[in-house]
Amino acid sequence: MRYGMLMLVAVCLAGSLAQPPPPAQPQRPIYTALVSDVEPEILAGRTFVPAAVISREFGATVTWVPEMQRVHIARANEPTLLLTIGSRTALVSGQMVTLPAAPYLTRGRTMVPLRFIAETYRIPVMYDGATRTVQLTHANRLYVLPLQSLRAGVVIADPRPGELVRTGLRVQGVANVYEGALIIEVRDSGGQVLGRTIATAGMGGFYPFSTVVYYNLPSDDPSNGRIVVFSQNGRDDGRILAEDSVPVVLASTI
Repeated sequence: MRYGMLMLVAVCLAGSLAQPPPPAQPQRPIYTALVSDVEPEILAGRTFVPAAVISREFGATVTWVPEMQRVHIARANEPTLLLTIGSRTALVSGQMVTLPAAPYLTRGRTMVPLRFIAETYRIPVMYDGATRTVQLTHANRLYVLPLQSLRAGVVIADPRPGELVRTGLRVQGVANVYEGALIIEVRDSGGQVLGRTIATAGMGGFYPFSTVVYYNLPSDDPSNGRIVVFSQNGRDDGRILAEDSVPVVLASTI
């Protein structure tokens, strides 16, 4: 009898050990605005931003040398950059390189080519033509630099269509709306709202939003649902100004 019980315990333990662990939730970068006190400009097909943006967001030290009209950019254990106002010749750790366009001054700020500096520091850069944004990935953040855009709209980037999601759910994307506020809803397959929150959007450009919405799922079993993000004109007729949605599979707990 004891031998049989030992065998049963061994079988149960082996069965429990054989169960694969639940899949880890993918770690998505947090959407963050790349804020510039001077409007970014496009020159010779390149985006120029104040050098201070590099210093503030990516851990570089920016030194302005006024008597030589030069800007010195340094980052720990990375190449040093020396750029001169009005010159397409720059120095990268003492080596001469040619820039696509020369740095310049505007409103008291030194404007430098963003892609050149970011890629020198191995920071990936992508231009999204649909939303007129420049996006950079660094330290588990996706920095979004909005360029001027007259087109309103909402784009949900996370979660992705068909993904299994759980409460609380991080919803991220970019939006350009006239009212400046977004409503984020989790709905079931019948359209009933299970959870709702509000986020801030941009006006004049596709600024990033990143927020967490909690919802109550009536059943413990996963079910089909939808994430809806929209901006609404609440002062007049309540019409939807901009909207996007993605189908997802809802689960009740983390």
